[in-house]
Amino acid sequence: MKPRWWWIALACWAVYLNSAGNSFHYDDSHAIVENPHLRTLDLPRFFADPTAFSAEPAMAMYRPVLLSSLALNYAAGGYQVLGYHLVNIALHSLAAVLVFLLVGRWCASPWWGWWAGLLFAVHPIHTQAVNYISSRSELLCGAGVLAALYLAGGPRGWRPLAWGAYALALGSKEAAVVLVPLLALAEWRRAAPQRQWRDHLPFWVLTLVYLLIITANGFLPRSLGQEVRPFLAQVCTQFKALVYYLQLLAMPVRLCAEHPFHPSPDPWSGAVLLTLALLLSLLWCAWRAARRLPSAGLAWFLAGMGLTFFTPLNVLVNEHRLYLPFLGLLLVLPLGEGRLRWAGGAAVALLALLSFQRNLVWQDEYTLWRDAAAKAPGMFRAQSNWGLALYQRGQTPEALAAFEASLRLNPRYAKTWSNLGPVYEDLGRPDQAEKAYQQALVLEPGLAGAHGNLGRLRLERGDLAGAEEALRRALVLDPWHTPARVNLGRLLQRRGQPEQAGQEYEEALHRDPGAAEALNNLGLLHLEQGRPEAGRAVLEQALVLRPGYEEARLNLELLQVRGRGEGGAEALDHLARRYPRQAAVWLALGQARAAGGDWRGAAQAGEEARRLSPGLAGVAVLLGGAYHQLGRLPEAIESCRQAIAQAPGQAALYNNLAAALAAAGQRGEALEATRQALALEPGNARAAENLRRLSGGPAPPDGLTVEGGESIF
Repeated sequence: MKPRWWWIALACWAVYLNSAGNSFHYDDSHAIVENPHLRTLDLPRFFADPTAFSAEPAMAMYRPVLLSSLALNYAAGGYQVLGYHLVNIALHSLAAVLVFLLVGRWCASPWWGWWAGLLFAVHPIHTQAVNYISSRSELLCGAGVLAALYLAGGPRGWRPLAWGAYALALGSKEAAVVLVPLLALAEWRRAAPQRQWRDHLPFWVLTLVYLLIITANGFLPRSLGQEVRPFLAQVCTQFKALVYYLQLLAMPVRLCAEHPFHPSPDPWSGAVLLTLALLLSLLWCAWRAARRLPSAGLAWFLAGMGLTFFTPLNVLVNEHRLYLPFLGLLLVLPLGEGRLRWAGGAAVALLALLSFQRNLVWQDEYTLWRDAAAKAPGMFRAQSNWGLALYQRGQTPEALAAFEASLRLNPRYAKTWSNLGPVYEDLGRPDQAEKAYQQALVLEPGLAGAHGNLGRLRLERGDLAGAEEALRRALVLDPWHTPARVNLGRLLQRRGQPEQAGQEYEEALHRDPGAAEALNNLGLLHLEQGRPEAGRAVLEQALVLRPGYEEARLNLELLQVRGRGEGGAEALDHLARRYPRQAAVWLALGQARAAGGDWRGAAQAGEEARRLSPGLAGVAVLLGGAYHQLGRLPEAIESCRQAIAQAPGQAALYNNLAAALAAAGQRGEALEATRQALALEPGNARAAENLRRLSGGPAPPDGLTVEGGESIF
């Protein structure tokens, strides 16, 4: 019976179909989910701009074919993860079939090729490349290189197709340049009279063109300029990694998203010396078997590992780096021996079962990093990502413990500090949260997310100047940072600059049409400006984009309540019970109670709003009025000062402060506050009246005249 390629493809789908519902992971967040460039099929930009690779400009890479495939996925189904996984499985199936064809040709044995393709299809070492959607670059690159090798060895009419396959591989990942030494290896295995070295010229030209492109767009100089670790330490570490990889391939039972593997700074450690001895013995065996398949297989493995061997990367070892090199080891195994077929069948079944089980670990961030943290408790990145997974699951105290464990292992990892900030915020420790963001920026000043989080926190705490500085810095670093732009709009809206706030929301929507937060805030801006129908339409649009968006739904309900004339305290009290963690509801309830003369209830609602969101616009004004009416004058004065700090350009707030100060007997300060109001609005009649009364003698018993409308005194 002749072996069929579709058996291999079927095995791929059988093993990996249970991964089709797995979530996005790790770098998928910035490279796919948060990457606005993928939401349009701007293919020319993908081929010209490395920063289109990620939502974070610092993570720029030149992989236009990968980006194009991801953008097509998004165009077909948005962020429905099923489509992304199906493409990954299909690419892996294609690569496995190409292994079957190549090995069958080289060994003149279709059964050898069939076993090689089957092992390639089901081996657990490839579960990372297939499950981790960002590793599609590895799948595209691998399939492209294998296709180019197969087509280059066929009839001459196939050569242009081989060049095209290589070009696609180069556009997927820089590791595709390994095709050049692999082609040379394949040519070397031929008899001398049959060698056609000239046929390799187009591949050299394509490689040169690719290198010129990534040099011109800055990707290559930036990559080579990174100082991850000294070159000697890199080489020694990767010598040790080669043996570690062989162990993983032989016994794939300790696979991990972050392996417990540490650098070796010099060649004199026992691990490095033993590794060198083993590798030298393997090379000696390969030399003795010159021109035979095992020597070619070992050379393939070493060539495939060459790029990451000499190029320092943040992660010391990664399973997906074995995707292409693995084929070299398949050439070493005696897969064509009939007496080994039963043993091979048992091995394939066991490997397939291990892959099936490993897919379950990749189910989501929680399962992936729980596994990694348990297997690699001494790796700071595993603990940091485990902390983030716990936080996203709502297990805040456990997340804090994981982040603290990560910082004990490596206190200089900026992203741990940045992710620790929201944990402190949720635990009610805003001072520690701000220090965490600041520490992240000391370690990595270009971390746009940390600047954005710091700006948001300062905005919530009422530090508008500090918030603006941080938010604008985030947008300088990353103009596509939607949360920072939305928060800048909130800040401008709070300052009484509605036109500028609207411009920021519109810009956020222009760059990211799916920014529901921008739509929600734009809807509120329309409401504030007396355009309820426009506000309603925008809020409904936000809910279409994100049906579970509680803030937009709440704002619509508030609009409906007020539209029915039910804006009183009773209706708002009902909403507060439904949305007890929404500060805006408590603020609205407090304002309604104040309008009805229930100053004690207004103070209670305002205090709850302040507890939930200390810097929420309007809370300080509400509390200032309530405290004034209740005779709690020191607290009223402090609240008035907070309101002025949030919106220093409003004369009405200075009038309110003057009234509270005068009631407390602080006439001189009341006079100064009144003059500040007149400096802002020289024609303000109430401020002028207050100034006359303060300057003409003792303050009247009924107090000063204050602003109506904006003031609630």
